Amino acid sequence: MRAPPPENEAGRLAALHEARVLDTLPEEDFDDIALLASEICGTPIGLVTLIAEDRQWFKAKVGLDLDGAHRDVAFCSYVVHGHDLLEVPDTQVDPRFHDNPLVTGDDNFRFYAGAPVILDGTHAVGTVCVIDNEPRELTTAQRRALRSLARHASVQLELRKYARHAGEIADRMRQLDRMKDSFLASVSHELRTPLASIRGYLEMLLEDELDADTSQRFLLVMQRNSDRLLRLIDDLLTVARLHDDGLDLDLAEVDLAELAHQVVLSCRPLAEHREVKLRDRTASPVHVRGDAKRLNQALNHLIVNALKFTAPGGEIAVTSTNDGEPELTITDTGVGIPAGDLPHVFDRFFRSASADTMAVPGPGIGLAIVRSIIDAHHGSIHLDSEPGIGTTVRLILPRP
Repeated sequence: MRAPPPENEAGRLAALHEARVLDTLPEEDFDDIALLASEICGTPIGLVTLIAEDRQWFKAKVGLDLDGAHRDVAFCSYVVHGHDLLEVPDTQVDPRFHDNPLVTGDDNFRFYAGAPVILDGTHAVGTVCVIDNEPRELTTAQRRALRSLARHASVQLELRKYARHAGEIADRMRQLDRMKDSFLASVSHELRTPLASIRGYLEMLLEDELDADTSQRFLLVMQRNSDRLLRLIDDLLTVARLHDDGLDLDLAEVDLAELAHQVVLSCRPLAEHREVKLRDRTASPVHVRGDAKRLNQALNHLIVNALKFTAPGGEIAVTSTNDGEPELTITDTGVGIPAGDLPHVFDRFFRSASADTMAVPGPGIGLAIVRSIIDAHHGSIHLDSEPGIGTTVRLILPRP
């Protein structure tokens, strides 16, 4: 009869699948374990097995042609209930196995002993086991050796998991290095562009005799570029604070709808320049507890980001609601974000492929700053996007 599932079955299966060993190719280390088990215990069959949801799979085998069996007939299903060795001297007289097809059929399994393969010191995911066609008993030394081989199999699985994790960390570090290089190049460009513009207009103001209107126009351009530099420097300082001690907030009761309205007004010239409709639908007050300066910084990033990725003729709508939790929503009809990029859009220095393709400027820190500001307020941010359709960002913040 089939063994009932262990009490920790969900965690056991999670540990098994995290090991990523099911259905892998044969490996000499495990083959040696199965061979040693068979030779030390003097049995014709030695196995390294894993117990999945509905099957038993053999990672290594000696003396058996099968690749696995259904879990209903697997002797090892009883072993994964605990951390102890299971020995069945005669399967025909054991009520758990006497009517098992592997006992009554041509296979004629009469003796079984299995020691659990344990991961994370907790979960028995399989066994190192031996099988014979004659009733018998193991010696004390053979039982000790079988347990030792099971521990060795556990170590082999753990080593492979750690090696895989180390490889993933190395890949991530290489990715971070590439992102850092891209970030430094982007910041250099972002700093040099407005500085070059300011310097150029300043030289013309100093060297040429310009009329008052032209001088005023040049000064306004210089002021805009100066403001652009100040915003970038403020963002860089914010990122530095996030890395060190976190954000300090000056909390008070704030009307989120009014903040959004002010940001929309400040972004409207950019929207008109890009020929994008920027709709403000935040009529009624939405009171939250927050830092007005930081929330303004977050909203500015979100709306400017939407403008960068929305083509001429597109639309961005800012709406708010006070039903339930205070919420602000920014929806655009832009290029959207590929599903593969969604888990990374709030990572520092991350720039999507579409940003590079569209030559969208920016060092890749805006959305990371937004997430950190909202997290510091104990709020939440939710992003849904579909390529070619657009993106929706929802901010939820606590009440006063």
